Amino acid sequence: MSLHFDVWFLTANQIYKAVPFTVVTDWAEQGRVGAEDKLRPTGVDTAWMRVADHPQIRDFLFVRPAERRTEPLEPIALDVGWRTRPDDDDDDVDMIPLIDISLVLLIFFMMTAAVATVSPIAVPDMKHASTLAKDANAVTVDIDRRSSGEIIYHLRLGNAAPAPEDANLLTREQLLTRLDARLGEYRTPPEVRIACNKELPRVQVRDVARELDKRKQAGKVAYYGAEVNEVTP
Repeated sequence: MSLHFDVWFLTANQIYKAVPFTVVTDWAEQGRVGAEDKLRPTGVDTAWMRVADHPQIRDFLFVRPAERRTEPLEPIALDVGWRTRPDDDDDDVDMIPLIDISLVLLIFFMMTAAVATVSPIAVPDMKHASTLAKDANAVTVDIDRRSSGEIIYHLRLGNAAPAPEDANLLTREQLLTRLDARLGEYRTPPEVRIACNKELPRVQVRDVARELDKRKQAGKVAYYGAEVNEVTP
């Protein structure tokens, strides 16, 4: 049985429960869990422990480059005599590096365009993200706001675009109805991700997360997390 932790983010004053050990170590390596944040094993009535004091997690903590100790290198004298090659004065420009760079940029823009077509909204940088984005079978709840201020929901399965019946849902009740229908198609409970427009208030994520927690308790959802950097209006 894999080890799970309850993680307490002190800055945001938010607790994530039953987080797998591998996810906690990923957060620590990426700097999303700080040394002063706290955790404890899920289901065990023990005191909270600083991440920096936990023997299994502290070695994964992210260390910023400025915090690493480095020793100055001593100068090395090289007895090298530079000679000018006959072709150094050639005026011909080598185009091969420019072609290589152009191909790399072309591939980058093609991949960016392909990824942008998957989600109907722009998801901002993540503050406390999970590894759900790497799961091809994860269910994603997109929350966005139209120019008129109206909140709309989309439901995506894996990396596919929303089906017509799962797109442009106007109420949370419609979203939950479609979500329950989709969850019934899985033989094993899937992971669920919430992706929210950064201009929306945190209450939009909180309310959906509460509904997901009910379904997790009922065994319909294996794990859920959020990919959002909320900005309270």
